[in-house]
Amino acid sequence: MPPDDDLAHLPLLNPADLTSCFVCGRDNPHGLALRIHRDGDEAVARYTPPAHQEGYPGRFHGGLVGLLVDEMLVYAGAVHGLYGMTARVAYRLRTPLAPGETLTLRSRMTRGSGRGFQAEVRIHGGDGRVAATGEGTCVAWDGAP
Repeated sequence: MPPDDDLAHLPLLNPADLTSCFVCGRDNPHGLALRIHRDGDEAVARYTPPAHQEGYPGRFHGGLVGLLVDEMLVYAGAVHGLYGMTARVAYRLRTPLAPGETLTLRSRMTRGSGRGFQAEVRIHGGDGRVAATGEGTCVAWDGAP
C-alpha cells in the first residue's frame, strides 16, 4: 500500500464496494491498492513503485505510469460525484522515475457533461518535479457507487 499518511485527513474517494480493481482495489492481492483522496477540486494519491515494477534498470516502467494516469483520470470526476470509464488517454513522460521514489499523483476535471468528462493528470517525483502529465476523456458509468 502506498504511503499516504499525510493524506489521511482528506476524504477517501475509493468506493467501498469496488474492492477488486487492479489499481485501487483494497482486496486485490496482486493490485496496487492505491488510495485516492479528495483535495479541494482535485484527486490526490501517493504511490511508491516497488523494485519489481522496474522497466529499464533503475527506472519505473513507463507503461505503469500510463496505468496510474488512467486511474487518476477516473477519480478526477469522482471528486464531483461523476464516475466514468476511460475512453481516451494520452500521457507524456517528462523525466525518469525510479522504483522506491514516492510519487504524488494529482488530477482535476477540466470539462464535464451528462455523457462524461475530460480531465488532466500530473505525476510529481519525490523532489516535486513534474515527471509525467496526462489527459483524457471518460464516459459516464451508470454503475457508479
